[in-house]
Amino acid sequence: MKIVMARCPYRGQPVSTGIEIEEATYSRLPETLILSRCPLCGLEHVWWKAEAWLEEARYDSTPDAPRD
Repeated sequence: MKIVMARCPYRGQPVSTGIEIEEATYSRLPETLILSRCPLCGLEHVWWKAEAWLEEARYDSTPDAPRD
């Protein structure tokens, strides 16, 4: 699975939209808007599909630390 990425218009940094999708499925999507909450600034942003890109999903394989 890949993650749809976009750029925060306020910070200028790439962010994950939180959308996981197969590359073949993404390529068949129409040119459409993507709405998601930005983890950098906390605001909702709208991106065109053409402004977004795919990156490999990264999963943290480190187990949670024990809780007291």
